[in-house]
Amino acid sequence: MATKKPHKSQKPQSAPATTKLNLIALKPLSKTPETQTSSPASVEPPVPVEPSVPVEALTSGETPTSITETKKILKPIKRSPSPTAEINPSLPENPDAIFQAVGIIVGEVAFSDKKAFVTIADKQYPLFYASSHKKAFDALKLHLKKTAESQLRLIVYPKVMHFPSREQPYVIGFQLVGFTSVNVTPIQSITPSDSSSIDRQLQDREFKLSGLWQFIPVCQTPCITIQKNFSDERLTYIKEAPPEQKVNFMKASHIPLLWRNAPVKPFRFNPKLDKEQQGQASFIEIKAIFLPEKDVFEFSSLRSLPSNIPPRSLKAGKKEKAQALQAKNQRKQELGS
Repeated sequence: MATKKPHKSQKPQSAPATTKLNLIALKPLSKTPETQTSSPASVEPPVPVEPSVPVEALTSGETPTSITETKKILKPIKRSPSPTAEINPSLPENPDAIFQAVGIIVGEVAFSDKKAFVTIADKQYPLFYASSHKKAFDALKLHLKKTAESQLRLIVYPKVMHFPSREQPYVIGFQLVGFTSVNVTPIQSITPSDSSSIDRQLQDREFKLSGLWQFIPVCQTPCITIQKNFSDERLTYIKEAPPEQKVNFMKASHIPLLWRNAPVKPFRFNPKLDKEQQGQASFIEIKAIFLPEKDVFEFSSLRSLPSNIPPRSLKAGKKEKAQALQAKNQRKQELGS
């Protein structure tokens, strides 16, 4: 029994006492929230946050590929055109088609220093004349002198001047063919039959365009190229004309055209392809509306089925152009000396 008493004295052991002391020591630590918040804050961010972004980006490049993939998806969405318009199969074929660009504009006509201008929707355009239509131009002058009527309905050919740089905008003008009063009473025309038919066929600012549907290097907008129609008389004239005059006579006119969802794609030359692989421009006959606010023509309707066989035309080749350029440079040197 004497031995059991010392064991009873050992009941207050150091372990339980220390545990109680430890709990008391930990309580002030738990009371300080800064140590608890700072310790997990210093540990948690490196583990779940920081590694998640750089690890996915640096290990396999998944984040950049996903970004590029979304960009690739978005580009077609922005540029995605509406369904391509279908060609009406009931449209006729036109075996007698010719290259043509003619239409009607209504504007305020004015002369200044032997030059003529027409104002359409507050925009002024130069008004030219060809030697074959000089009588109509003189009659227009006389009409403005005799009457106070300057608002006229003009029958014109569109004339577009392009520049070597694609960034430099083209300039639109009009070549006079004939004119009528605004109330559609014929006044004067160099070609009465043509003018009367055009008056009946076209509305104000409406044009008949027949040519090759294609891109040209100096214009960002696709164009309808109007070439010189072939005739035996013109061929004889070209053979006898000097180089510069010959090339100027055969110079084509390129009319910029907006044609959304065109069923026929405009031809675009690809320098990387062989001549046999290039394809060719389609010959189209359409009606278009002139938009002065944008200085461009906009497709209105098809007049006949597009064709891969254009009408016969006269076009200056590389040899003729080189001869014309040589003659032009020589003439400049002679004038300079």
